[in-house]
Amino acid sequence: MSEGRARLDRTCIVLHEPQDVVNVALVIRAMKNMGLSRLRLVNPAEFDAWRITGIAHDTEDVVERIRIFDDLPSALADASYVLGATARRRSTRHEWWSPEGAATEFTSPAGGREGRLAVVFGREDRGLSNEALDLCHGLVCIPTNPDHTSMNLAHAAVIILYELRKAALGPADWEGRDLEGKRRRRTPPALHGELEEFFDIWERAMEEVGLFHGIDPAPKMRSFRNVFQRADLDRRELGLILAVAYEVLNFARREKKRARERAEAEAEAEG
Repeated sequence: MSEGRARLDRTCIVLHEPQDVVNVALVIRAMKNMGLSRLRLVNPAEFDAWRITGIAHDTEDVVERIRIFDDLPSALADASYVLGATARRRSTRHEWWSPEGAATEFTSPAGGREGRLAVVFGREDRGLSNEALDLCHGLVCIPTNPDHTSMNLAHAAVIILYELRKAALGPADWEGRDLEGKRRRRTPPALHGELEEFFDIWERAMEEVGLFHGIDPAPKMRSFRNVFQRADLDRRELGLILAVAYEVLNFARREKKRARERAEAEAEAEG
């Protein structure tokens, strides 16, 4: 397991007294999306594993690892660091982080923190109590519209979990894979000589379609150069566009041949 994934595996999500099993299911779905698998429920109003997996498909592995506790201190007993998610700043002295800042501090290798991180979310109707916040080392707050700060539990969770994943895995993992998790094929950039050959063929193709009829082609070709050079084409992409240019030339040649054949046929008919 990579260091980043190990950091995610050490992170547990704690839902304190969740009231709606649908919200629990949506948090589990967000966890599966972001690669977290440890969920703790403290005194949930209801818990139905079958219903949860019916709402959040393909999450049986996360649901099977759920641990249920009677009180919050027990759920946090083995955590090295505890972050409380809240929409309102209290007067008590706490360290505050944005989701990105908290993720950088606690799950990024640059943060240097080891041990288990617990992120606690409160009830849907009133969030975390002051007594619950007293158990936290710090608080994470999503900078929402100050006129409407309260967020749905699952929405708040997915924002924070996304930042945790991004910080733990780093930019290399995000740039190197597509959305299906497959390694992206990397193609070398187009060479200068290949680009120059392409521009020559592209100019001939544009001439054939009449783009330069009666005008100097240099200004328009200069614009084409700017467009294609700004695109930073790799060799595969250049090959695709080059094939288009060749097809234009081939089409023009076929049309000229058909035109000659028609003219010859008409001349024979008149003769």
